[in-house]
Amino acid sequence: MYELRRSSPGAGLVELALVLLLISAFVTCMAVFFVVRTFVKYEAQRKKLYVALTCCVGCAIASGLLYKATGFQGSPVLAAAGIAELLISCLIVELKHRETLLRENVNIIDEVLHKPWWGSEDKPLQEQEIEPVAA
Repeated sequence: MYELRRSSPGAGLVELALVLLLISAFVTCMAVFFVVRTFVKYEAQRKKLYVALTCCVGCAIASGLLYKATGFQGSPVLAAAGIAELLISCLIVELKHRETLLRENVNIIDEVLHKPWWGSEDKPLQEQEIEPVAA
């Protein structure tokens, strides 16, 4: 009933370019949301994050100046390195202060009552395994 017809062989390349464009736009939006969320969520670490942001902006400006001065085609790598540095810094701050790595709130009574006081915690591992046998 329906047929898929292509008018030219270049139509596949256009479709591939559009898909890659959509994927890159999605990844860019997610990276921006991640950076903004990290800045908002971890206000105590803003100084470290601002240093990373300053380095990122500085790398982007240096990349543009380098390209303008020399015409070097590889200068956008410097901007990409700055962006990667900002994303890695945000990831480190988030992993360091993530609540899943913090100690659980346990009841102190349960912790004291269920802890062996005179058990095998005080003995070294070698003494635990080798106990003298009375003959």
